[in-house]
Amino acid sequence: MRKGDDRRQALLDTAERLFYARGYEQTSVQDILDELHFSKGGFYHHFESKLALLEAICEERARASCDAARAAVESCSGPAPEKLNAFFQRVGILQSDATDFISLLVRVAYREDGALMRDKMKQRQLELTLPIMRRIVREGVAEGSFFVPAGDGMAELVLRLGLQLTDEIAFLLSAGSDESDVLGAVVEKLETYRCAIERVLGAPFGSVTLLSVGDLAKICSAMIEGRA
Repeated sequence: MRKGDDRRQALLDTAERLFYARGYEQTSVQDILDELHFSKGGFYHHFESKLALLEAICEERARASCDAARAAVESCSGPAPEKLNAFFQRVGILQSDATDFISLLVRVAYREDGALMRDKMKQRQLELTLPIMRRIVREGVAEGSFFVPAGDGMAELVLRLGLQLTDEIAFLLSAGSDESDVLGAVVEKLETYRCAIERVLGAPFGSVTLLSVGDLAKICSAMIEGRA
């Protein structure tokens, strides 16, 4: 790694740590620079703003999520519905081992003025993961697990439904204060989208699970405890 790359990565790592510890709004560019003993010129050489820095952190997470989803699909020896479930359980922000990151995004991207950032995140995840979803759908059609036209449009529709589900769950997490109420609403959303995706794909009833209810419960608990 070149020196410039080292400095950029140091900015990303330090900013992420401070955002978790202090909060995004409470962390200034100067706070990040003071931690690293960098000049302002050193910061603005790599990032035009604190928001651009956060977007770069999200890009790193999106790439790692895509890699994890691809690995999960490739290691799954079952039929296409199992590969679909493996994909959704490893892709996106709703990971039970990343509650600090979820909390950060909920506070920044899932507020009233965060629509542009949310749209950027969804578009980037779509670009990264669409080839994987296309392969899953094609395999499902070929083996008789999915009964849809073989075109790639269905794969994009399924992926967009998954992204919308993530948005709806994140909004519930951002607004809720009672753990049982939030979890109940999250599970209801999950069931709605599970049924919708099964119908879109012509998949057998109950073959799609998308996300782990246990993992979602851990996320809800961590998020609400963090606000207490």
